[in-house]
Amino acid sequence: QLYKRAAEKGYRSAQVRWGLALMEGRNVEQDDVAGESWLRRAALAGDPQAAVLVGNLYVQNGPLPPNYVEAANWYRRAAEAGNTDGARALGSLYRTGAGMAEDKEESARWLRVSAEAGDQASRVDLANLILEGAGGADDPVRVADWFKQAAASGDLTAAFNLGICLTKGVGVDQDEQQAALWLRRAAEGVVDAQFMYGRMLAEGRGVAPDLKEARAWFTRASDTGMPDAQVALAEMMVNGRGGPRDLTAARELFEKAAAQGHSGAMFALGALHGGGHDLPMDRKTAQRWFRAAATLGHGQAQLMLGRYLKSGAAGELNPEEAREWLERAVAQGVVDAQQDLLELPPPPPPPPTSNAS
Repeated sequence: QLYKRAAEKGYRSAQVRWGLALMEGRNVEQDDVAGESWLRRAALAGDPQAAVLVGNLYVQNGPLPPNYVEAANWYRRAAEAGNTDGARALGSLYRTGAGMAEDKEESARWLRVSAEAGDQASRVDLANLILEGAGGADDPVRVADWFKQAAASGDLTAAFNLGICLTKGVGVDQDEQQAALWLRRAAEGVVDAQFMYGRMLAEGRGVAPDLKEARAWFTRASDTGMPDAQVALAEMMVNGRGGPRDLTAARELFEKAAAQGHSGAMFALGALHGGGHDLPMDRKTAQRWFRAAATLGHGQAQLMLGRYLKSGAAGELNPEEAREWLERAVAQGVVDAQQDLLELPPPPPPPPTSNAS
């Protein structure tokens, strides 16, 4: 009641608290419309945090229908008043193109405001934009320095991001040995770091090759459900690298990753069922997996699906569709598909057109 009385007398902070109480039904009968009205009143009176709260109402699945244009207007009001939450939200909308034209430079501009105020999520988002080529000339150095400071204090996420910067040479000299050190530290708690450090061990980049250790890190990341790690571990199991060969376990991992939409796993399942891997040959199943991967744009799967349809290997002979998939594979730079295209019969001529008078 005191907040309500203060809100009615024009105190902005009281309007925010009274509005939130109404929105949440906190010690008062819930009233979304009245709550939003009080928040809006505070925002229009110049309260930047209230503007952020109103913006949030338009992007969340709540009492108001989603309206990103309206949300962007409120976030901009807050951001221009120096509110870091508003700056980050506005930067995110610019990045995704929600409620406005996608603009990576504007996204970087507003994320920079929030990042310089210490918001870790904004720093990560800004770093990702820089990796995509956006941002100012000083941003890479600034971002790498942020991650270095946070990583030195024990932040594992920052250690992972610093490892990425060192791997790609973003804001620092490219140094895979240092990258491996930071990724190893981050791997104690960051799944992406477990996968990336495993790859460095498997490929001998920045560290001495160690297939057994690589397999152990892939296993840790795979156990969390990460599809890339499941595929990497399964491939090691198929080839017996870093440990025993286990086709049954590999197939299960490929199936788990495929269920998450991983086209490489789908292609691998096609190859396993296609024969030559000490598993029963099932070309219909192989073709089904090749088709699934090809539909997602996997070039090698498009080649294999084209070959199956060209030869009728799975019982379905379809030269015309084979040509379509082989042409897609060629467009993706799969060189072998060109020869398969040449071996197909020429397409039938188009039907004659009638010139009725």
